[in-house]
Amino acid sequence: MSRPGWFQVAETGPGAFVIAEPGHVNSYLLLGDELALLYDTGMGIADIGEQVRQLTRLPLLVVNSHHHFDHRGGNASLAAHAADIAVHADGAPLHTAPAPHDWLESYAHIAHDLRKRYEEFHAVDAGGFFLTDSRVEVRPVPDLADWRIEAVRPTRLLREGDVLDLGGRSLKVLHTPGHSPDGICLWEPATGLLLAGDTLISGTFFAHVPGADVTAFAGSTRRLAELPVTTALLGHNLRHRESADFVARVADAFAAVRDGTTRPHASTDMFGAAVRRHDFDGFAVLTAPHGTDH
Repeated sequence: MSRPGWFQVAETGPGAFVIAEPGHVNSYLLLGDELALLYDTGMGIADIGEQVRQLTRLPLLVVNSHHHFDHRGGNASLAAHAADIAVHADGAPLHTAPAPHDWLESYAHIAHDLRKRYEEFHAVDAGGFFLTDSRVEVRPVPDLADWRIEAVRPTRLLREGDVLDLGGRSLKVLHTPGHSPDGICLWEPATGLLLAGDTLISGTFFAHVPGADVTAFAGSTRRLAELPVTTALLGHNLRHRESADFVARVADAFAAVRDGTTRPHASTDMFGAAVRRHDFDGFAVLTAPHGTDH
């Protein structure tokens, strides 16, 4: 489906592009000499394949950071063109279901509300604060009556330690459960670049959803903090890239949540589900209510 202007595309490093759906999901395109890699395919609200083709004509490897609908929404539009759609082996069975209508309907409502609140804030901001940036603007939401996220069978299974050779650059697969059991990050040792998916985000970490595990999240983020990261590319929110300092702060935060040394308060997530909210500098961790964290 055509959605003009939905994506925000920008170069975010040598041979690396962020293809953002501002306020929603960030996908990333990396270019090698022989192969391009698309890390996540977004919401499926617009044709991410069209954006990719504007940037490169290289054969395409699609890698989903995990099975959640908002990171594989464009898989169906790419299935006929991609050399492979690759996922972690633990996540393959989780790709067999399309997004249910009630989830799509709920998210459409959230997206419209996000845009409305952004417009209200931007109007105040334009009066003199100038905190917003028109280059990374939360987009108006198109008509989503025909929005669908179909199930697409992966064609390649990835495991811890696999190396993805793009020709002239290689990335290592890191299994990073926590947000979901099949989460993977991609690490480029030669440059210190880390593609982090939802293992690192600049907003609220969802550690309360089905399949999430706080202890695993703490282990995965600590592992990432021990890497010589130069740039971490994040899965959500307008602030899409961070440094090693941020990775270390996230690891410390999850260790505190795991160890019970925070002071959470009752709140809700964006879908209205009850959570405990643990606030930190620049982000928050949401965990299940009533002591049901893993």
